[in-house]
Formats: sequence, C-alpha cells, structure tokens
Amino acid sequence: MTKIRLAILAALLIGLCTPTGCAGQGFRPTGTPRPPTPTSLPPPTPSPTPEPKRLTICLQEEPETLYLYGTESLAAEHVWQALYDGPVDTLDYEREPVILTEMPKLGETARVETVAVRQGDRVLSAGGSVMTIGPGMMVYDGSGERTIFRGEPVEMERMVVTFTLRSDIRWSDGEPLTADDSIYSFELAADPATPTDKQILERTADYRAVGEHQVVWEGVPGFLDRGYLENFWHPLPRHAWGDLSATELLSTDVSSRMPLGWGPFTIGAWVAGDSMILRRNPTYFRASEGLPRIDELTYRFIADAQELALHLQAGTCHVVTHETAAALNVDALRSLPEVTAMVSADDAWELMAFGITPASDHGRPDFFEDVRVRQAVAQCVDRQGAADAVLPGKGHVLHSYVPPGHPTYAAEAVAEWPYDPQAAQELLAQAGWYDEDGDGIREAHGIPEIQDGTSFRVTYDTTDDASRAAVAARVATDLRACGIAVTVETMPAAELFAAGPEGALFGRRFDLAQFAWPARGVPLCDLFVSSEIPQSGDWNRPNVVGFIDDSYDQACQEALAAWPESGTYAAAQAEAQRLFSERLPVLPLFVRQKVMLARSGVRALAPNASEASGVWNVEVWELAGGR
Repeated sequence: MTKIRLAILAALLIGLCTPTGCAGQGFRPTGTPRPPTPTSLPPPTPSPTPEPKRLTICLQEEPETLYLYGTESLAAEHVWQALYDGPVDTLDYEREPVILTEMPKLGETARVETVAVRQGDRVLSAGGSVMTIGPGMMVYDGSGERTIFRGEPVEMERMVVTFTLRSDIRWSDGEPLTADDSIYSFELAADPATPTDKQILERTADYRAVGEHQVVWEGVPGFLDRGYLENFWHPLPRHAWGDLSATELLSTDVSSRMPLGWGPFTIGAWVAGDSMILRRNPTYFRASEGLPRIDELTYRFIADAQELALHLQAGTCHVVTHETAAALNVDALRSLPEVTAMVSADDAWELMAFGITPASDHGRPDFFEDVRVRQAVAQCVDRQGAADAVLPGKGHVLHSYVPPGHPTYAAEAVAEWPYDPQAAQELLAQAGWYDEDGDGIREAHGIPEIQDGTSFRVTYDTTDDASRAAVAARVATDLRACGIAVTVETMPAAELFAAGPEGALFGRRFDLAQFAWPARGVPLCDLFVSSEIPQSGDWNRPNVVGFIDDSYDQACQEALAAWPESGTYAAAQAEAQRLFSERLPVLPLFVRQKVMLARSGVRALAPNASEASGVWNVEVWELAGGR
C-alpha cells in the first residue's frame, strides 16, 4: 500500500471516530448508533501515479566494457557519469569535490615535510627517476639543493595529502562506501595485470586508510607533486569484488557489464548491440534533493549517422553526445525547431607545429630556426578565417597554450600575431627569404647553414580528418601568398603519431604539422622545454618541434615549481606564456569545440570544456512535457 493511500485511509478513519468512540476496541456505549459499515462508504478516489520520466542518450559506439581500468573509451565515460557521481568534477579547469568533503589545501590537508632518508629507501632522484637510494646518487635535499648521497642519512622533502570522504555515500547495493574502497582501487591500479599508467603509482610511497572515511597519499621523498589534487583513487567495491583477481576483473560481468556505483542510476539491463537501461538509484546520496530528476535513463547505440538523425528528429533520442554529433550534419539539424545545439569549448587546442630542429638524418634545411620566420608564418595565416571555416561563427583564435577561460590565462602578457601578410613578408625578407627569380617562391639568401637559392618549399602533415584537411588547405593558400610553397599530406592519426625514430612527429621528420594538444588544470608549458625533445632512449617525449630556448626553459621550470596556491604562481605562468607567444615553438590556431544535440524539452545540460563528457551532471537533467 502506498503512502498516499495510507494517508487517505487514515483521514477517513479519523473522520469516523469521535474522541471517545475509537478509544477502545469493540467498546461502544449502549444506545449509541453504530457507524455505517465500510461497505456502505463510497470507494476512495485512487491517487494518480505520475508517468515515469524516461530520457534517451544516443551514442554511436557501444562500450566494450564498463570496468574502470579496462577501457579509456568516451562511450564508457558517458555511462560512468550516471553510475558514479564524481568522485570529483572538473569545471573550468578547477576541481570541485563531489563525494569528498573538500579538496585538500596546501598548508592544511596537504603538506610538505622533511624526512631523513637512509640507504635502501625509495626516492625520486635528481634525474627524475624513482630509485633505491645508494652511494653516489644525486638527489635534492631538504633545502632544495642538489646533493650526492654518500651513505649517511640525508634530509629530503616529501608530500603528504589527506582526502576525506563524505560519510553518507552508499554503493547501490546499500553497503557503505568507505576509505578502504579507494585503497582497493589503488591496489588494483598497481597490479601488474591492470593496464594502467604506473608513473604516479611508482612515485607513491604509501596510500592508506585512516579510519572509515579518510585516505592519506604519501609521495616518495623528492617528489613534490603540484597536481596532488588528482592523487585520490576512484573507489571500487571491495565487498563485492574482493574475491576476484585483477586479471578476472578485466573480463567478468560483475565488473565489466554490471558494475556497482554510488551515483544517480544503476544498470537495469544491457542488450548488446542495442541499448543499456539505467534506473534510479534509491541509495543515491542526493535523493533527498529529488535527484535524479529522470526516472529511467537509456543509452541507445546507433552506428549509422542517418538513422541517428531520424531518431533525434522523431524524439526517440533526446540527447546526442558531442563525438556522436560530430558524425552528423549538425548545421542541418540546428534548423529543426525542436533540436538545440549545445556548444562548448573542448579541452584540446589545435596547433600548427614548426619542425624547428628536425632529426639529423631528415635531410632538409632548418627553415624555421629563425624566430622571425615563425613570426612571419603566424602573420601570413588567416587563423580566424580557418577557424570560421570549420567552426561557423564559433571559432576563437588562440595566442597561448593556455585557453581563454583557464584560471592561469595571461591575456595581458601574451603576444598576438594578427593576420598581416604585408608585415609577414617584411619579416621574411629580413630573415633572408625573398623571391629573386620571380617564380613566386622565396629563396634563401645569406642565411647561415642554408644554401643560397634554396626554395622555401615545405610539406604540411596532418591527419585524414576532413576538418583538418580543410584547415591545411587554407593554410597552404595563405602561405603561398607569402611566397612559401606548401604540399599538404594527410595520413591516419596512428601514422602521424607513430613512435620515433620512424614516426613523422615523434621522429621529428616533418616541416609543418597540424594536430591538437590537451589543455589541463596545470598548464603544460613543459611540452616545449628542451629536455623533452624526443630522441634515442625516449621517443615519447612531447617536444616534437625540437624547440631549444634557455629563457623559456627557465620560465617554464619556475612556473612548474611554483605551488598553485602561492603568490608567485600566476606571475610565473604569465612569464612562460609570454615567452611562448613571442618565440612560437608552435602556432596556436583555435580552440576546438564540442557540440551536443538535445531535444528542446531537455533542461539543465551544461557541457564544460574541462569535463570529457557532457553527461557529467545528468542527475539534474530534466525532461519537460512528458516522456
């Protein structure tokens, strides 16, 4: 019996009883008429049951697995947002607690302490490797100075960070979520059978539970992690999975197809190749707020773009995720009155890389060693026009490796290079490039280490993505107008990003190349420091352009060394951005975009640049006007 019907029955009974007439069971004063029997009463009017609100999200790809450590697919990420709320949201590049009581703060729940290190202890060496300390090893001592370990104890700094969980979080099976669930997740991530990046694990000295709701991360001595806010491991349910090995969890249904969560929804059914149905989680810690506002959430898997468009128009898809919408004709669908395009910045920025220091056996002149040439190219290219061509009306030209809207973006410090072909051609001439033979292509004249008469002819490498090919074609036309001949070559992304020494990018075998780097909460100035040039011994380093600049190296190291909470952090970040924008190891093009599509009745969607999935706040989504 529902609470509503119980309330109606209680009201009827109260109306029939006098203050004394219902005091005793069966007792009634003589001569008092009996009340009507229940059968003579009119039947109560049934309370209407609200129609459940059902919302469908359409994906092109079906997740292969939902095991947290079994995939990195965006399709799985969209589902995780419904199964797990948090543990932390990243909005506008700032981390906000969800199942934590607060984010740790330096000097409070995050601290740097000095410890005595003895022979045999694991430390971070001055060279950046985690090693067992022994005589002759170079380390940074407690004062930040390089010192050689000679066998006697030496003081070093280490970092200790405490994370506190909310006490009201439960798994969807009703069991409490505790600190030990995060420890269990750490143990799984560290297991050799689990395909995770082990770098931060290697730099972790200890990860332990303190009571039911606190975990403490401790770094190895010498490792002072400016990204310490990320050193909390996403809880996994030890009580449900603890008897399974890390290898078994990669494939068993309990982790890959029906994982427990603590978020707004739980998995009800998964029909392979068709759909996944999630239902409201009754143990959700925000249920008292009336969340989630949707009763049933369906993920429908539709690989065909035309079929997907028909579902969206018919209302059998309410939301189309951004990577799925990219496969549709978004402009045509925007014209439908019942469809809304939700546009947000992506967490990646498109760039054109200069091959400044090519591989020694690449066999081409160093066209871009002179910074004036790179500055000239920046002014030859109509970046706004290129952005508008692929992002109609939404293109925003970049001037830094940090996007506008990021808390460290230094708008007043960065140099801007507006489209100015005349100024560009003057710079090229100053650098020794001008067209003497009248064929429209500039040649080298008096340039050190470049033979006189060498034509300025280069190759522009990029992926076979249609939008990148369109941008590359525009860039080639713009540079041709400045006297630089460009041949565009497209290739699969796997080929462009192949490891060195053979790969085009990481083997440093390119003239110009277009691709994207991610933007992060801690700006990635070290993408371009000289110590990160890919070469024999480590072909995975990110400075694929071969940029070497002592001033930039120093500025970037100071920016990375400054704690985000310190007064010097913003200034250090600004100086690194200033030098980057002047020296131009790469030319930033534009911020990439994410476009979600939604039926007009869907409310509260809020895609964000630094959240990979636009489903991040699904618990507050609403569906107006019925199912």
